[in-house]
Amino acid sequence: MDILWYIFDMVGTIAFAISGALVGVARKMDIFGMIVLALATAIGGGIVRDILLGHFPPNSLRHIVYVTVVIAATIVVFIIYRTRYRRHVMGPRTRFSYLLADALGLASFAVTGAAAGYAMYPELPIFIVLLGTITAVGGGIIRDMLAQRIPSVLKEDVYALPSIIGGIGYYLLITNGFMIGANYGAFIIVLIIRLLAIKYNWSLPKV
Repeated sequence: MDILWYIFDMVGTIAFAISGALVGVARKMDIFGMIVLALATAIGGGIVRDILLGHFPPNSLRHIVYVTVVIAATIVVFIIYRTRYRRHVMGPRTRFSYLLADALGLASFAVTGAAAGYAMYPELPIFIVLLGTITAVGGGIIRDMLAQRIPSVLKEDVYALPSIIGGIGYYLLITNGFMIGANYGAFIIVLIIRLLAIKYNWSLPKV
């Protein structure tokens, strides 16, 4: 289970690092700004999760691999958009890459957050669901604030809701004996709902 959790955590870290770096590209930031946004997106939610669980220092700051992976992913994005795709910085290709990476990060971190909550407090379903949601959207909120944007979770089409539904699905699956299936099931639930929301422009009611 620890290895599976680590895999999901790393997938989320890489995906959110790419999405953060792409926001930096869209905002025409330099390489340092891109790295800051990538780090905020990739490890911000995990840091909040670990603080809520009482883990000091947070997991992403205990192991150099997280920061190293984020910086490496950002450099790759920087090189790509400095050369071949520079003319398409604000085009649909960048938006598609950003949305896909963001959806993958959202799904992965919803799983790791819910799993971490269940590991410590299996008797608290609300905590498990909310911890998964906070882990999934926390980094994106920090990213958007640094980029001077209204956080996606507050204005865009269905964003946090998939994480909530995925957390509920995780809890129902794992309490019914589907230990490994809960991870994959929650990941698929969040990813599918988020991608469908993007494709069909689903949104919650607004004034």
